[in-house]
Amino acid sequence: MQPIITYFAIRGRAEPIRLMLEEVGVSYIDHYVSFREWQDLKPKMPFKVLPSYKDGDLLIVESRAIYRYLARKYDLYGRNDIEAVQCDILDEAIRDAQQALGGLFWDKEFQTKADSFKKNELVSTLNNLEDYLARTASSDSHCVGESITFVDFILWNYLDWVRTFSNETLVRFPILCRNKQAIETRPNIQAYLKSDRRPPTLTVSKALFGGTPETS
Repeated sequence: MQPIITYFAIRGRAEPIRLMLEEVGVSYIDHYVSFREWQDLKPKMPFKVLPSYKDGDLLIVESRAIYRYLARKYDLYGRNDIEAVQCDILDEAIRDAQQALGGLFWDKEFQTKADSFKKNELVSTLNNLEDYLARTASSDSHCVGESITFVDFILWNYLDWVRTFSNETLVRFPILCRNKQAIETRPNIQAYLKSDRRPPTLTVSKALFGGTPETS
């Protein structure tokens, strides 16, 4: 039975789920819901959030819980406890970074705040991530240790958001760029990124940025 991802027809928080499943070669169903359908579904969902992930009889909500479930199931959680902790730390850091960037994309003052965000918060965040990878990665291909982990896909997704917003800032961080390139050139990931299975936008059209193919 194929697992089912229930989410809106956007990349958003579900994209790392798709990337992991694509990497390990697991076929899945993307069940897209409209905002009208979500209003009916929301009261029935634990914690009233999406995405959800259904694997047989198991229903998982909260995106980080789904990521870590897949990491455990498909051996994407590092080779030992130390690497697992490093993955968790990086996952939390990327979550904070993505929330800040996503918040900007929805900010009514996006146009007036974007330049300051690029020069200050974004540079600081990318510096911190670059420094962390310099300590935890054993190669340019992975965030932690010598094997691929779930945070490689989470980081790639965040950096792809950065690419659309300020690629000129991203290219200043060579470790992050090499890691991003290593992930997107993996055969299964490369095929997915070129396919029509991938949602065309980062978020919904109501956002000030990321809600159109041109800003995604």
